[in-house]
Amino acid sequence: MIDVVDLYKSFGDASVLQGASFSAAPGTATVLVGPNGSGKTTTLHVLAGLATPDAGTAAVDGRDVTTDRCAAQERLAFLPQDVRFHDALTPRQVLRFYAGLRNAPAARLDARLEDVGLADAAQKPCGTLSGGMRQRLGIAVFELARAPVLLLDEPGLSLDPEWRGFLMDRLRARVEEGAAVLMATHLLDVWRPLADRVLRCEGGRIRDVEQSDPVPAPSP
Repeated sequence: MIDVVDLYKSFGDASVLQGASFSAAPGTATVLVGPNGSGKTTTLHVLAGLATPDAGTAAVDGRDVTTDRCAAQERLAFLPQDVRFHDALTPRQVLRFYAGLRNAPAARLDARLEDVGLADAAQKPCGTLSGGMRQRLGIAVFELARAPVLLLDEPGLSLDPEWRGFLMDRLRARVEEGAAVLMATHLLDVWRPLADRVLRCEGGRIRDVEQSDPVPAPSP
């Protein structure tokens, strides 16, 4: 479960969130859309414990992300738009490191790399990987925790259609298992088949998108 109540967040003189509220239930996928700068990423960062709200509350699986941040972070997995790893580390080393952080079994790390098409690149430095390959490594890390709440920020921009379909299938399976998925994206036409609910972030607030509402055009 994700609960956001009357959330405010500003950066300097720029007010990004102004009383934003919504919830996302277990076993559902919610897609958050809106123009650049509307607060989509800020909302995800607050929920992930990467930004502190100025006012209001946000909770992940019943844990407040400000007052009980560590417990909230233990119950979520976050896939950022710009996935980055140390250039000198290999994909196998990256997975081993994050498996230790998330108390995930290390026995299947090579199988996880094969799942995301990186078996042949397992020993290559991350600095040599393409953007799509880094994003796929990010997916492998993202899946380690088996968390009940999944947050994703523009996950499809670096992926070709085949791998977008792969990620959609994985997310659909997690929803069927009871996870709450929240994704921010410009590619609503791509992710709408996954969505149980579409929310628009605009003017500092978040509201449901009706079927007749115009939606942002996909990025080229």
